[in-house]
Amino acid sequence: MPLSKKVLLEALSGWDQNTHQLQLDQLWQSHLQELTNFVDAHGQMPRYKNYSSELEHRLGVWLHNQHQRRSQGSLVAWRLEALNAVAPGWRSRR
Repeated sequence: MPLSKKVLLEALSGWDQNTHQLQLDQLWQSHLQELTNFVDAHGQMPRYKNYSSELEHRLGVWLHNQHQRRSQGSLVAWRLEALNAVAPGWRSRR
């Protein structure tokens, strides 16, 4: 993109935002809220195996994926911090 266009676009708020990534981040935050609600209601982390409900299974798989990403070093820092804030010592459970 030519510099002149970029300079003109700077005046527009959000012109360079990645809307797809924003949607993914909102979905991730929604899962985090569901995790928080589940732990508050059940007093335990959700399991991805030996689960007692579809909600527990879905959240368990999601949490397991976060655990794998953390192990691979590909979990974005703000997501890791958010998980640590709502569920200190979190890990996926079988």
